[in-house]
Amino acid sequence: MRALATLLVLLTVGCAPESQTMQETSADHDPDAIEAILEDIRVGWEMGDGAPFREHFLDWDGARYFEGGGQNVGLTDLIENHVEPEAELGLQLEFSNIQTHFEGDFAWAVVDTEIRLTTGAGREIHNRGHGTYLFQWVDGAWRVVHTQSASSPVG
Repeated sequence: MRALATLLVLLTVGCAPESQTMQETSADHDPDAIEAILEDIRVGWEMGDGAPFREHFLDWDGARYFEGGGQNVGLTDLIENHVEPEAELGLQLEFSNIQTHFEGDFAWAVVDTEIRLTTGAGREIHNRGHGTYLFQWVDGAWRVVHTQSASSPVG
């Protein structure tokens, strides 16, 4: 009987590290985590700061981000030709009605957007629309792998 009890203790202790590892590597299905990432991206966009994009986006070969009918190929293209120039135009960006969905190591968020800025030629832009952010759980964190958004003028 004593041998059986010892065996059970050893099996329990032996299995603990494996189950702990599984918990550390399985995707976090907390919508607040996704919303925090979206807020970092929103603020980074307004400030023209590429750091939140480099932190939260998976920079991979073939990455494409669609905005208003155009596309950026790769993360650097998105930051240098979309994020930074729009911040210089005084971009104000709002995300609302965020709906987050999880499927294993994949997640997506659908957001309503509102955009305001003034072009270099002095034209005021005020658009509302929608966006989708696709995420993959990579190395213990959610990473944006694709975005798509579209908007149209208010009025």
